[in-house]
Amino acid sequence: MALPSFLQCLNFCNQQLLSIHRQMPREVRYVADLRRWVMTHGALALHFSHQINPDLPPLTATNLFREVEHTGIASPNTVTSYLKEIHTRGYITLLPKADQRVRAYAMTEFSEKMFYLYLQINLQGLDLIDGAGRADIASTDPRILTHMHPIFARHMLNDPVYYAPPPSIAPLVNTTIGISILNEMTRAQKETPSDASRVYIALGSASAMAKHYGVSRGNVARLLSKVQNAGHYGQDDRGTWISEQLLQDHYVLQALKMAHSASAFIEAQKLRSEEASMRQLPIST
Repeated sequence: MALPSFLQCLNFCNQQLLSIHRQMPREVRYVADLRRWVMTHGALALHFSHQINPDLPPLTATNLFREVEHTGIASPNTVTSYLKEIHTRGYITLLPKADQRVRAYAMTEFSEKMFYLYLQINLQGLDLIDGAGRADIASTDPRILTHMHPIFARHMLNDPVYYAPPPSIAPLVNTTIGISILNEMTRAQKETPSDASRVYIALGSASAMAKHYGVSRGNVARLLSKVQNAGHYGQDDRGTWISEQLLQDHYVLQALKMAHSASAFIEAQKLRSEEASMRQLPIST
């Protein structure tokens, strides 16, 4: 059973992320399935690390593949195609390089702001649990978020529970629309089940969800059918239900995300403090 403050945190984060997806479905698709999530956060980690310390490797196809290779999610060709795609869409720009054979990129200001917002949502959710005021601190000094993202991303990318999700939710997180449907499923519990294997929920129709997220009804229906065939979703005379296993697996993944966010914030504060101290040192002659 999840703690009430944790559920409050999850409900807040779900609502915020679903709202963003409904407002910007085209942009959100670049982190809306697990493969893109891994590549995007790997790319951002390289970008922000290079921004903080230009001696660190920039965002290139080779460096990004090295960043995510251990997950087994993407091949070198997939990484190269992905970078070309988001470059065409205007989410990254080419860096001027002496060696024209190496295409090095930087995230655009829009991309940076989107992921600052993502981190702020996580911090606001954590603050609902313990009232630590992380979000206010980061709002006052956004540079903390620049330090935080690479730490958070690499915690997540090195956590096999996250990049190799359990079977109950794998069909959802491995598709573009699936993570938002998973959020819809897990935020709308109707009652405590008498049958411990099922949790009854208030879920919109496939047509309504398709309209919200800018996809076809058939795409949503096929995804729900896949989850239903695996025994984790269905309908009976009491209404629509999801399996207790799916719900608990979702809670575990969200708890990991929040734990990695909390530890990354602590590390980022220390790095930011060290950076500020270094900038205040007198110049030696």
